[in-house]
Formats: sequence, C-alpha cells, structure tokens
Amino acid sequence: RFHLRLKSSSFCATKGVKAMAGLTEEMKQLAGFRRGVPLQNNHRGATLENSEYLAAKENVQPVELENLKRVFKWLDTKKDDRICWQELSEALVKLGCKTPKDQIELWIWEVDDDLDQMVGWDEFLTMYQRCISDGTGFEPRNLFNLVQFLMYDKEFHGKISVEQTLQIIYVRHGRSNLDDEITEIFGQQQKGSDGQELKISFSQYLARANARLSKLRWQDKKVTNPAKK
Repeated sequence: RFHLRLKSSSFCATKGVKAMAGLTEEMKQLAGFRRGVPLQNNHRGATLENSEYLAAKENVQPVELENLKRVFKWLDTKKDDRICWQELSEALVKLGCKTPKDQIELWIWEVDDDLDQMVGWDEFLTMYQRCISDGTGFEPRNLFNLVQFLMYDKEFHGKISVEQTLQIIYVRHGRSNLDDEITEIFGQQQKGSDGQELKISFSQYLARANARLSKLRWQDKKVTNPAKK
C-alpha cells in the first residue's frame, strides 16, 4: 500500500505525467491522494472500493484539527503558510533536540507531495491523516512525532504531562484504549519521585514512540497459505 518516492524532482515529474493518465479529476482529489502515484501504490489502497473505509479512519476530530492548526501556526514563524527546514530546526532547538539539516530535509521530503521542499497546510494535514490511519508502522512518522508532541504541549513549554494528553488521546482512541495509550507514552510510572505528575521531554517522547513503532513493524503477521483451503 505504501510507496517510495524518488528524490529527483525531474524524474518524479516525468513519471507523474504517465501515472496520472486515465485518472479522473475526482480520483485526483481524494483526501490523501499523492500526486503522480498510481492508484494501486497510493496510500488510499489498491482500489476505490475501500476509500470509504480509509476516509473514515482518516477522519480528524475537531479538537485534533484545532490543535493541528495551532501547531502549524507556531511552526510557521515566517508566516508564509509553509514550513521550511529552518523553521523545523528552530522548533527542535527549542525542544532541546538539535537535528542536522539533512535529517530535517528528509522529514520534509517524506511528506512533500508537490516537491517544493516545504510543507504546506494540505500536506501537513494529509501527513497527520496518513499516520493516524496507518496500522502497519511503515508510513513515515518523523514529522508526525514532532507534531503530535506539540499538539499535546499546548503552551509549547517543551514537556508534556498525562493531563495534557488526555483530550486528544480520548477523541482519537476512545475511553477503552485511554490507559494503554498513556502507558505507551509515559510508561507504568506516571508520577515522579516527589509525587508530582511526571513530565517528559520531546527526546523522551520520541524514544518511546520509536520503540513502539519498531514493535509494530516487527510484530508477527499471520500469513494465509492459499493452497490450504
């Protein structure tokens, strides 16, 4: 279901013309549709039959959308409605997680559908939709992890607590999964040695998110042998 994009813009543009042949305008406008990518390799699945199912999974709740807009606005320090590598770099430095330029450029490339080396609002929203609906762990999550942390960190203080995460986790995962999701983020010990609510930094959050991602990617998959019926 997921695809690999080539870094060469010119090559992608050439391939894109061929890939779009035979597609209707309605198909091109599907939420999450990646420009220049054949439908069978698109995030939305091999056919249009499951597009309704995917659209439901990708549905962003109002509280999520509100926080996404807040984070996008905070990251967009140049106020040009696009996020470049320098703006992401500044945000990461504020979070105590200085990151090399080439790594940040990779984060952008992973979600940069129009290949302008920046992240616009549509790409920002689509990135979030893809990641929350991905059950395989293979959707690129570098930028998503940063954005999700900042969605929790409402005052942009650089640390998050259990209380700060509750609202978004609840609307995304429901009450039945709330405790499990909190444990995935904060671990079993959710209070510090002083008895106060535990707060974690972006680096700590990222370490747990990556560990969870590895577990998701390598979990055992049941394979059905078509010869045995």
